[in-house]
Amino acid sequence: MRRGWLAIALAGLLVACGKDKDGEPKKPEKAATAKGDDDGPAAGAPGVTLKKADQVRAGIKTDELELQAVAAETVAYGRLEEDPAFGFVVRAPYSGTLRAATWPALGQQIVAGVALATLEPRLALTERISMNTQLASARAELNAAGEAVKAAQAALNRAAALNADNKNVSDRVVEEARARVTAEQVRANGALALIQAIEGALAQSTTSDAQAIKLARGGTVLEVLAQPGESVEQGAPLLRLGQPEQLLARIEIPVGEKVPGNGAIRIVPTGHEAQPALVAEKVGMAAANAATQGVALLYRLKQAGPDLRPGNAVTAYMPQSGPGGKQLVIPRVAVVQQEGRAWVYVQTSDERFERRPVPLDHPAGNGYIVSRGFEDGDKIVVTGAQTLLSEEFKSRNEADTN
Repeated sequence: MRRGWLAIALAGLLVACGKDKDGEPKKPEKAATAKGDDDGPAAGAPGVTLKKADQVRAGIKTDELELQAVAAETVAYGRLEEDPAFGFVVRAPYSGTLRAATWPALGQQIVAGVALATLEPRLALTERISMNTQLASARAELNAAGEAVKAAQAALNRAAALNADNKNVSDRVVEEARARVTAEQVRANGALALIQAIEGALAQSTTSDAQAIKLARGGTVLEVLAQPGESVEQGAPLLRLGQPEQLLARIEIPVGEKVPGNGAIRIVPTGHEAQPALVAEKVGMAAANAATQGVALLYRLKQAGPDLRPGNAVTAYMPQSGPGGKQLVIPRVAVVQQEGRAWVYVQTSDERFERRPVPLDHPAGNGYIVSRGFEDGDKIVVTGAQTLLSEEFKSRNEADTN
């Protein structure tokens, strides 16, 4: 009996010392890990079981997740804007009444050369007197400028001759004389252009025929600023047109952040995270935001989707100089959408596939960087993920029915 008690006491002592009953070091128990939410699958994680034969028929293919070198980036935010380089305003060439059987509507595509409307000329007596006065003044200015050009040209000829004759005058005098000739020519050209414009307006006002309004280039109607039947003044805006698919991204760089260089950046519009990032080239700096006092940069999108419009919020990923790091990158082709979230399937055994959530807030190349919920070596389903999703919910519905 005493020997039995001694055996029990010895066994207890070995356990307390971390050894088993045979005196060998006790192996530590594997710590239980529970991954939930965005950290990975917990017990009972969503997924589907599919036999190997069915996997072959469905064309299921996997790829091992591995660390990839990712360049250092700065993340900034902004909005899309209309590119002013592709927009223009149609204005009334002279005062008159706008006439049109059909007037362009908002969003309508207008082709270059098509007559939009006609404009019946209207010129009051006071306007005609004013224009005749301007015409006389412009003609006098043209005559004076013409004489000034002749005098300046003669001075230039003399200076050039003296300069050629053993540098009797300096090269600087010759250049100044040449500049005076150019300035007087510009003055004369301006007067001539004004004369032609006034004479054209007076000629139109004397005819009873309405003049057609045509566009030199086409575009999409972005704003309607006048309607048929209205009396419009010369230069009044009638329509604003542009190309909505040509967009700029205005990116705000917070105070203290390093301003990126002139290289291309990646733009991800809000709501389009599952789509490939858009490439944008730097245009230049924009006016600073008075509220944030940060640096605002403009980037022109090389290609924009038809569903993107000015005002859409975007996230910009700007490369920075210096070493990056290695990250796990989920391939874009592996992502499926369900219940308003992005998911991927991970093969955890020969016939078991678990569905795990994937954050889309940090795209990189052809995938998305993940920092939690996945490990190096995980087998990610890159082909057939949508089939697994359908099979999972089919099995779930059958289970609910039974």
